[in-house]
Amino acid sequence: MKITKFNALTSTLLFVAFSLSAQNNYKIDITKVRTDVKRGHLDLGGRSIKGDTIGVNSFYIERNGKPFIPVIGEFHFSRYPHQYWDEELKKMKAGGITVVATYVFWNMHEFKEGKFDWTGDLDVRHFTELCAKNGLEVLMRVGPFAHGEIRNGGLPDWLYGRPIDVRSNDKDYLFYANRLYQEIGQQLKGLMFKDGGPIIGVQLENEYQHSTAPWGFTYQDAPKERTVAGRDKKIIQDGVGINTLGNEFADVGKDHMKTLKKFALKAGLVAPIYTATGWGFATIVEKGSIPVMAGYAYPFWESSIRPSPFYLFKDIQQKPDYSPVSYDVNLYPSLAAELGTGMAVTYSRRPKVKGESFLPLMVRTVGSGTNGLGFYMYHGGTTPSIGNYFFTEGAGLHNKSYDYQAPIGEFGNVSSGYYPLKLINYFLKSYGNDLAPLYPILPTTNDSIKATNNKTLRYSVRGDGNKGYLFMHNFQDHLVMNDLQDLKIDVATKSGMVSFPEAGTFTLKSGSSAIFPFNINYDGVEIRLATVQPFCSFTNKNKRYNVMVSIDGIVPEMVLKGKPKVTGNGIKTSVRNGNTVIAFSTGKRSEFQVNGVSFLVLPNSDAENAYLVGKAGDEKLVISKALVLDDGEQISLVSKNQEHVDFAIYPASANVASVEGTITKAKSQLKNIGEWNLNLPKIETGIQLIQADASHFVLKAGSLDLSKANDVFITFDYRGDRGICMMNGELQTDDLYTSKPWTIGLKKFQEALKTNDMYFYFMPMAKDAPYLNYLEKEVLPDFGDKKSFLEIKKPSISVEYKATIVLNKK
Repeated sequence: MKITKFNALTSTLLFVAFSLSAQNNYKIDITKVRTDVKRGHLDLGGRSIKGDTIGVNSFYIERNGKPFIPVIGEFHFSRYPHQYWDEELKKMKAGGITVVATYVFWNMHEFKEGKFDWTGDLDVRHFTELCAKNGLEVLMRVGPFAHGEIRNGGLPDWLYGRPIDVRSNDKDYLFYANRLYQEIGQQLKGLMFKDGGPIIGVQLENEYQHSTAPWGFTYQDAPKERTVAGRDKKIIQDGVGINTLGNEFADVGKDHMKTLKKFALKAGLVAPIYTATGWGFATIVEKGSIPVMAGYAYPFWESSIRPSPFYLFKDIQQKPDYSPVSYDVNLYPSLAAELGTGMAVTYSRRPKVKGESFLPLMVRTVGSGTNGLGFYMYHGGTTPSIGNYFFTEGAGLHNKSYDYQAPIGEFGNVSSGYYPLKLINYFLKSYGNDLAPLYPILPTTNDSIKATNNKTLRYSVRGDGNKGYLFMHNFQDHLVMNDLQDLKIDVATKSGMVSFPEAGTFTLKSGSSAIFPFNINYDGVEIRLATVQPFCSFTNKNKRYNVMVSIDGIVPEMVLKGKPKVTGNGIKTSVRNGNTVIAFSTGKRSEFQVNGVSFLVLPNSDAENAYLVGKAGDEKLVISKALVLDDGEQISLVSKNQEHVDFAIYPASANVASVEGTITKAKSQLKNIGEWNLNLPKIETGIQLIQADASHFVLKAGSLDLSKANDVFITFDYRGDRGICMMNGELQTDDLYTSKPWTIGLKKFQEALKTNDMYFYFMPMAKDAPYLNYLEKEVLPDFGDKKSFLEIKKPSISVEYKATIVLNKK
């Protein structure tokens, strides 16, 4: 046959098309997955006086004999004004948090030797009681060593210089550590799980025999002195990392951890769960604590800036992040304590953590087999000081701010990362019992994927051989990712092949993620597969509801086994291979009912703004761009600079009323969703922000009235070195520039502002500043022949509105 140029070109195009198709058609076999768990080998678990139980097996945690996955958010009570703890805990619950982790910083509570302070912002008992009031459980991190970017890592100044070997079995150190535990035990008496209280977990020490902190007593250019046992100086490091040298002192380290647990038990700190840092050869209580894990993609303690491995799927129980580890991985479930929802910065190292990085990290971690998420930090704050004596660690960190770029910031302001993170938090809260026993399965090509690869789909399955969940994401820190197009994934199960999608292909957009179920049963409804993501489930008036999310770029549909009767709105049904296919409108809300169970499908933007409120058995879903806080029979809508707030309630079974504003009923997209408009009176702050010169501003807010506003925020969009906030001669907070606008909330200062002005001072960025390589190119100034640069745009003043909505049943 004569080969023409046309034939050759056609053959080449066909080959390229076939190659692309083969590359984008992924296959994974889950039929040989392990399903076993080991029980009874751990000295963990317990029963409450209410009869509830918590147990721990080798793969997951159980509540009353059923699997559950805790969603743990870190919030340091001592870094936030106690007057506002309740509202901030409600924000955490609204974000899908089920367990609050918090440090007891020893040096704050025993600033002077023998004199303990548990009052005001240090009132750990009141904080714990508020957690219980809001339906949140607690993981109490009791130290003695904490780190947490606190001075001396939380050890009191008065220990320094004494002939005491801290963080060891030195008898004098153990005396003080035991006394601390006894004091904490007295404060928390009656609040432990066994007593019917909210404290389900206690963490002992932190990063023991792995990391440490510098003593606050130091001199410029002097070698750092470490808060560490003398023998351990040769095996510890700065920050979280990999230890390839092992731990020659592991035996004495294990003995110390056992001693701390004995002290905790004697002090009444009795909990079904004990945790201890598990990463990088840190030492745990062998068979007496769960080794908890970490993952930081934007660490300030590393000098290099490169794509991290924490967005690559793996079997995370068998190969924990920051391996090797000191324990037998087959004995314990994988439980995360410190996944980097944010990061601190130092003067010379300023990583900017994007909010869109949060969700893909969690999708990867859960898809890799973790059965507990722990966010550090979930809620930021301000590190206390006594005058201008700072409790911060120093070493270039903020002197006051501990905003941490967290989902909820220093002043309770919710960041962009808060909203997408809800998608996995709510999923785990509702469907964690179904997911927890399922082991991770990785594609055969998984080990060949590197962090710098932006062309190959990153995915995994958690399953039992037949049922399961497909996890995937398209994000990598410090790397530009492109849309992955024309994708198809075939999953081989014991009951046959399941294809995502069944017909055609899909696109996983840059930065996007998805969790899709297959061969699962929700409330008696058998689902063959879905290209919509489970969000939450709830009961209202004895009827079951499941809420799903459509993912941008993926045609949303659900395939039900067989031919059940389906009714609904915004759907199209058809039959394919003997099963019922339900297609949903892209970008719109849809609802259908089958066998008395309702399914609501929301576009991604709606789901990020959806909140589950109400008591168990009488729950509702509220959708609003305002933050929705649950308070029993009523809710609060919190909005920034918005006097007009729209919200929807599902199911539409309530009349609503508000004291603060006017509510009118709006036209509904679906008949089972009630939609409403709220109009609030405009609030004038009456404050003055005066620019004194190119780098100074003066805030005069003596007339500030927050009786109607929830808060007032000042935001500076600037380019410079740092910003300082002073009042009454004391540093209030500070900002090390990362390119993010600097926002300060005034609510915590409202009394002091009546008689004091607040001063803001900005310093210019130097041409040779050590952190310039951390800044994004678009914010780097053109210095020209100048040695420094400072630009401050007009600051903005915004009002945060809060309206109470009463839900009255018909």
